[in-house]
Amino acid sequence: MAFDITHIPEAPVQPVTQSCLLETAQRFELPLRLLQTILMVEGGRVGEYRKNTNGTYDLGPMQVNTIWVEHFKPYISPTDILYNGCVNLQVGAWILRANINWAEGDFWKGVGNYHSKTPELHTKYREKVYLTSQLFD
Repeated sequence: MAFDITHIPEAPVQPVTQSCLLETAQRFELPLRLLQTILMVEGGRVGEYRKNTNGTYDLGPMQVNTIWVEHFKPYISPTDILYNGCVNLQVGAWILRANINWAEGDFWKGVGNYHSKTPELHTKYREKVYLTSQLFD
């Protein structure tokens, strides 16, 4: 059964801050530029969600898929993932770092897997992240 987004209670919106971005990059040993790029590519906003064709939802700035909500529920509430920008960033960074690790350190494979393991979607996302990262030069 798909995640029911209506069960997430509303809460005050807390934005992603620069200090949170810096701390998260350091904590998860990710390039700051990568986190900034993924925030741009994902285009999500604190407190907003998007429904996917498979019935899942993407939450907040990092567009954390609701597939991950059960994994984090013992530690982090879905409300915090949706409405707290720093929590959303940290959860997204954890997922990103995990995907890079699961790809045996293959950075770009991990980046692509953050979005999808479906080859075509994976490749398109990887390319989009790479091209968007060039905006920071």
